[in-house]
Amino acid sequence: MNNLNTCKIGKLYTIDAIGEQLPLKIRRRMYDLGFINGQKIKVVRKSLLKKAILIEIRGYTLSLRSTIAEFIYLKS
Repeated sequence: MNNLNTCKIGKLYTIDAIGEQLPLKIRRRMYDLGFINGQKIKVVRKSLLKKAILIEIRGYTLSLRSTIAEFIYLKS
């Protein structure tokens, strides 16, 4: 099980879990944005300094900090 930081650009993944280590406020916001188990996600781009990740989920594009992305676990 790999996290969002270790994913390859352009590949389609499925969300497996969101880490319990995230604060409850952030975890709830992630659920509101559509980060639920079984949801398809695609990594569009990563920043040069590895500080942010641009993803596509549910038809919209979203940028996440890498500190939050490391707690989103995916399966191929």
